[in-house]
Amino acid sequence: MKKKKWIKKGNVFVFPGTSEVLIRKGREALEKKDYDQAVLHLQEALQYPLNEEDDVKMALLLALYESGQYDQALSLCKDMLNQGIGEYFDVLDVYILILMQQKQYEEIYTTLSALMEEKQLPEEKRENFEQLLLLSRKMKDSPPIEEKSLFTGSESLRERIIILMELVNQNIRPYKKELERLLKDPQTHPFVQTLILNVLKEHGIEQPTEVRKFYFHKQVVPAVLKDTFESEYFQEVILRLEEQLGQTNPVLLEQARECVKRHFFLLYPFEPEDVSPESWAEASLLLVQSYYEDGRLNEEEIGKEISRSLALIKELDEISSPIM
Repeated sequence: MKKKKWIKKGNVFVFPGTSEVLIRKGREALEKKDYDQAVLHLQEALQYPLNEEDDVKMALLLALYESGQYDQALSLCKDMLNQGIGEYFDVLDVYILILMQQKQYEEIYTTLSALMEEKQLPEEKRENFEQLLLLSRKMKDSPPIEEKSLFTGSESLRERIIILMELVNQNIRPYKKELERLLKDPQTHPFVQTLILNVLKEHGIEQPTEVRKFYFHKQVVPAVLKDTFESEYFQEVILRLEEQLGQTNPVLLEQARECVKRHFFLLYPFEPEDVSPESWAEASLLLVQSYYEDGRLNEEEIGKEISRSLALIKELDEISSPIM
């Protein structure tokens, strides 16, 4: 049997295969869109000698970008471009994307101008980069947009909702940064955050924006988001309720359907994790039935997955009650 060589890291010997485990966990987290965990695993993996360092750094770059860690992502991009790590134009694409997100138009213009002068662009990239060059020149020479404040902080929840609903037919550019800040703040009411996303979607905003809601976190492009009730998960939950109640209790079905819609509106753009649509439908039905039983629920008689669903559903129900 071949003996594995121990790796010495500082004064500590590390078990062989540690880096491979970290890389695998990082890539799995990336596939599951758990970008923060992917960053942690991949950064730790890079502390060891690696044969696939280029691939790991590219994966880390994507994880940093998707988790909203733009400063670190830009720094890694520059290192990779300077050292020739990874496919040059793949790294450059991410670099330009982050610069656009950060509105660093001067840097975009300088970078692309140099490439154009050196005639180093492959033909398939030329048209796209020429358009970006024109856009960056236009944006860097444009006067800055005067930011306006949408909220004073003294508005009630209902007043905020009315203000946001009126934005659908208004120019939102003066308020865009404030809206994005509210999406990043998990203390913002989830109903308000969903309305903000719908406003950005209606206005066709194509720049990625960060959303933090409950314990969920991800980057989204508002313009390409599905509508609130178009997700397969939501439709599967409704289908399960219809199969169970459609012929026997249409009144209860309608109440359960409205309950699920309220809760998914608050969750948007996220969906329940580690819970099947069947369990979510069952938990929703249990909650609606409890309305007729003085709020009594015998949670000892239900499974763990349904119980887990019910805990989040109750939280969502408490949040939605004052609005409805």
